[in-house]
Amino acid sequence: MTDAVSRVDALLAEWEGELITTLCELIAIDSQIPPFADERAIIADLRARCEAFGIADEVTVLGPAPERPSMLVRHRGVGGGPALMLNGHVDTKPVGEARALWRSDPHQATRRGDDIVGLGANDMKSGVAAMLFAARAVRAAGLRLRGDLVLGFVADEEDGANEGSRYIAPLIEDVDAVLIGEPSGWERDWQRVHLVSRGVCCFRIIVTGTQMHSSLSDRMRSVNASVKAAGLMDRMRDALRLSHRPHPLGDVGPTLNVGVMISGGTYFGVVPGHAEFACDVRTVPGMTQQSVAADLDAWLAAERAADPDLEVRFEFDETLAWIPYSEMEPDHPLAAATARAAADVFGEAPEFGVFPGGTDAPWYSQAGIPALPSFGPGMLTSAHGPNEFVSVRSVLEAARIYARIIVDFCGIADEKEGPLS
Repeated sequence: MTDAVSRVDALLAEWEGELITTLCELIAIDSQIPPFADERAIIADLRARCEAFGIADEVTVLGPAPERPSMLVRHRGVGGGPALMLNGHVDTKPVGEARALWRSDPHQATRRGDDIVGLGANDMKSGVAAMLFAARAVRAAGLRLRGDLVLGFVADEEDGANEGSRYIAPLIEDVDAVLIGEPSGWERDWQRVHLVSRGVCCFRIIVTGTQMHSSLSDRMRSVNASVKAAGLMDRMRDALRLSHRPHPLGDVGPTLNVGVMISGGTYFGVVPGHAEFACDVRTVPGMTQQSVAADLDAWLAAERAADPDLEVRFEFDETLAWIPYSEMEPDHPLAAATARAAADVFGEAPEFGVFPGGTDAPWYSQAGIPALPSFGPGMLTSAHGPNEFVSVRSVLEAARIYARIIVDFCGIADEKEGPLS
């Protein structure tokens, strides 16, 4: 370990309590996606912290609407090295229908042993806080980075990124790679260095029936759209086959989630004439929206052939029809720097792998900026549900790991040593 990293580690050790307090304060800022809240308050808070820490040589707040801001904070290097962006989204999913299952206020951080519980604790305010303190420590240690360091705190990741990274990625200049701090475990913290994030494809299956007076359903021919939809939903789980090819990092296929939303019918006394259910597919490299459409067409054609009374079609969602997957090559300098940093902190680097979900990565990679889709504190199993939590240990580890990645990837002008080993 270089003297530079030793100085950074000493500062992070001194600030451990402050880092956890900052995470708790970020959790207390309601940044649920609209219509429940928005990102204005948390971006304002993070801007003030960056300026107080002396890491805000250049601040750019941007977005398609004032109430959905993202922020790029650039700490200028002295030149001669690549520029790194650490990316963290600041929005959260809504508390939703599981509110009664929370054992504490979702908008107040609660300490339970080594865990911090609260909405966004895991996904991904812990990663945001760790990035902030890693940048602060590098700055306070007096390290003169060669390449620029950019902190990208972005809106709208949880609702398709149209007003977040999808909007800002084409506007970013002078960034050579992006590291996204999404939680990278599902059974344990730091399970993989994820070089691939799966994409998302969302659609609705729409069934048409015979809307009529329900008292006549035993006397006149009718088609109950809700019943037909229920049968389709039940069969779809096992019968729909989505074309894909195995990935070199593991035989990870697409995940089909049937009936993530359901609607249908008019009221008591009415045979349902319309019913629909929504589905999301987590896609893998090689799949296309056209291939998903072809698979759906083939399956629905077989269903219609088996049931002449079935009138059914599908529609892709307007916003979430296709969020691409993203992939970084294992020999990319950022992948190598991340593996070295993890090995330095843990003694051994996690294996490269495929992230189960989607992240902001595809919008950067489509803009020509290589992106590592996920390496951050926490477990995906804790996200999007009640009693979301992150371990204190993993947050502290994240700050040390991100500081090492910054030093390794950007380079330092006043150190003769090579990359971390």
